[in-house]
Order: sequence, then C-alpha cells, then structure tokens
Amino acid sequence: MRRSIILLTALLAAAACRQAEDTRYFAPAVQFGSDRYAVSAGDGGLDIDLHLSRPASQALHIGLNVSSSLEEGVQYRVASRSVDIAPGQQDATVHVDLLDDEIWVESAWIDLLLKPGERYTLDPEKNCSTRVDVSKAISIPIFRLVAPEAPVVTNPYLAETLRFQLEADRATSADLEVVLGFGDLELGKDYRIAGSETAGFIYPAGARSRTFEVEILKKDQSGYDREALLSVLPQKGSYSVDPDEASVPVHLYDPVVDFSPLWRTAATNGGQGYQLRQAILGADGAWVGNTTADIWVSSEGSNYLRNFRNMYDHPSFSCRANASVSQLFRLPDLIPNYVYPNATAILDYGNDQNHREFSPADSLMRFVLDKGESRKGGIYLERPRTFVAFIGSYADWQDKSSGENAWVKDSRAHGGDIFASTHPAITGQVRVTLERLQGRFDFTDLTQPIFVTAWFSSDSDQFMKADPDHGKDPAGTYAVSEEDGLWKVEYKIWPR
Repeated sequence: MRRSIILLTALLAAAACRQAEDTRYFAPAVQFGSDRYAVSAGDGGLDIDLHLSRPASQALHIGLNVSSSLEEGVQYRVASRSVDIAPGQQDATVHVDLLDDEIWVESAWIDLLLKPGERYTLDPEKNCSTRVDVSKAISIPIFRLVAPEAPVVTNPYLAETLRFQLEADRATSADLEVVLGFGDLELGKDYRIAGSETAGFIYPAGARSRTFEVEILKKDQSGYDREALLSVLPQKGSYSVDPDEASVPVHLYDPVVDFSPLWRTAATNGGQGYQLRQAILGADGAWVGNTTADIWVSSEGSNYLRNFRNMYDHPSFSCRANASVSQLFRLPDLIPNYVYPNATAILDYGNDQNHREFSPADSLMRFVLDKGESRKGGIYLERPRTFVAFIGSYADWQDKSSGENAWVKDSRAHGGDIFASTHPAITGQVRVTLERLQGRFDFTDLTQPIFVTAWFSSDSDQFMKADPDHGKDPAGTYAVSEEDGLWKVEYKIWPR
C-alpha cells in the first residue's frame, strides 16, 4: 500500500513539471537575395532570389510592386505581381523576361519592391527592394531632338517655319530615314517637313547632327490654341531615341486680340461700329487730314476688322442715306477727278459729295499678336479686297425737277442699295483694290495710333491723277509712290 502511494505521488509530480504546447505563430522575414542585379538584354531575362528567414509554416502570397524605365509588356514582362510560397518552403524566385528585340537603349532599370503582408514581415534594414540594371550593346545611333528655344510657340496664321536639330550619339554608317510624329496634327493639312513628301527626312551617313525644318501650314482661325509633341519615332534595327529627349512640345496659338482701346466713339445715328480717324502721310512728312471711318470686328471673337457704310433712315429726306462720312483709306482723296465740282463724280445716297462713298469691305485688317504679347503685334491682309464706287453725272443725281433729288427717289426705290440701281445718272464704276497691307499696333499705350502701309491698284486711269482745275494732286500732297505697278500709301489711324 505504501509503495502504491509513493508511485502515484511520483506520477503526479512528473505531470505537474511537463511544459504546455507552444501554439504561437512566428512570421518569417522576407527579403531579396541582393539589392542589385545586372543582366544583358540579350540574356532574355533573369531569376531574382527571394529568401525567408525560416521555412513557411503555411502558404504565403508575397506581393510585389514593379516600376521601370522600360515599357512593361513590350520590352519586359514580370509573370505575376505576387510570389506563392508553399508550407515548408524557404526560398523562391521571381522571373523577369527581357524582350531583346524591343529594347533599344544601352542602359535601363527595373525596380522590384516587396509589399507588406499579414503572414510575413519586412525588415527595412534588409533587402526589401532590388534594382535590375539592364544593359545592351547597341551599334545603332541614339537620337535626341533639340529645339532652338523653349518653349516653342508659333501662330499658325503666320505659317512660320520652325527649325530643329537632331543629334546622334555616334556617327552613322549609312543614310537613315528618320520618322517623325506630331501629335494629332495632320501631315499636309497642319504641317509638312521641308523638302520631304513624308513625315520624315534622310539623316546622312557619317553625320553627328542634322538640322531639319517643319513648315506650319497656314490656319486662319482666331483663338486657335493647341499643343502637340513633335517626336522622333524609334525604328527597330535602324535607330533608337533618347527617352528623355525624343520630343519637343510645340504650342500653336492664335490668341484673340482685345480691340477695346479702339472703341471710344460709337457710329452716329445708331449705326454699326465705332469711329476712327485717319490721316495720310504727306509729301512733306507731316500727317494730313483726319477723315472718319466706321470700323468694327468682322464677327465675335474675330481678329479681323471691317468697315461700314453706316446708312440710316434720313429724317429730312425720308429715305436711306449715309449717316456720316466713312471713307476707309480716304479713297476719294486719291481720285480727285471724280469728286465734285467735277461734272462726273462719285454717286451715292447722301446729301452732298462728302457723303458719297465706296462700298465697304469685310475681313479687312487681320491683327496678329506678337509672341508673348497680349496687346501689340502686326497687321496683315489675308487677300486683296476691292472697293467699288459708282460714278456719273453729279448734276443729274442732284436733279430736283420732280420736286426732290433724283438720288432720294432712287434710294426709296431700292431701299438704299445702290448696287440695285439702274438710274441713268450712273454711267460707270470705279474699282480700287487693296492688294497688300502691313502695319503695327500697340494697345499698351493708348496714345499710340495704328500705322499701316497700303498698296493699291485700280481699274480707273484717274486713280492718283491730279485735278489741276481744282488744285488737287494726290502725288503732290501725299507721300505716295509706285512700287511694282502698285500705289503705296501710308496711314495713321486712331480712335475718335
């Protein structure tokens, strides 16, 4: 009995000293085998080692972040963004495929970064990230595109030619056909390459650089605003491009001009536009006269100006008549033989010769801001504009034998449209064509007028001819001259 009691006591004591089972989970630490790997593109790829600090006690999915200077899916591939670890496994690999035929740079990189997880740990002192340095021995040239200035800004209305430099890292052994892209701009519609029918040019053998020109094709669209990348497109097996210097942004910009400094005095009698004064450069160098012209924009948001005839219902004559003198470019001053008191004179609906006018013209002066400027620039003529005046017997046009002027009755009959008139007093027309125009404007200084030089032609042999009977001689009064068969006249224009 005593012996049994001793044995039981010993068994109980042994049981009391036995340790409990340890069920705690110790997460393994994960790291790359190295913080840097090197591989040649021609090797086709490599395996990147992954190590756990202890064998995995359960299945793990280790996430990866991948970035690169190469294009994924085209120049390299990583099969998965996670690595599967089976229970008991302590090592794994991440395979990176390199597509040698698509890689045309001598050096590139691929970075892999381990993502944090719940079942494993990352030690920031260990290799939580690694870089793969990719190299390739390239015998073809690598091109870089260089712009003469930055930023490159051009107004498509001016149809400027832009010059660029293409530079190579080595001399070429043969002529190469370089291919260009220009964003969504269309070849032949928006631009072309000087001396080429294609979107490219020939880069000569043995050269280290070549200048080429891009011709911006004219676009007359006020407010046009677009940016496009001019790029050298790599050609596999022929040449490559520096990924950081393969493109140049080009800003095509035709900003709308603020004409508000011109609009000070509205046209009289509720007519359209605003009144401007205009003088002609005199033969003695002084500015002569200040005849009015009624001017306004051609349309909302347009960079063009037009002039108006400015007719209204004249209360004294009960017909449509010219409200005021509005002779743009003062054309009657340049054809004095057709101005009263000559028997044959310009005829129009107005109560005296000063109100007899040439027809107006639309889309006349085209304003273009200088680069980087908001209120000053140049003035151009898009295409020739023709002004028409009707001529005939001044006496017959003023005839009052019926009780009122002939022109008054004619205006009533045709609603003020002299082009519809068949009155016998009208015996002909005079056409004066504005062939060229150039000038400058500066609205930053409201005291400065607009200066323009105009070149005219006319179908009348009386244009610029003197009227000795009445002492009027355009060539003697104004600084006019003939150039290439055209008459050159200089104007100063300012707000009334």
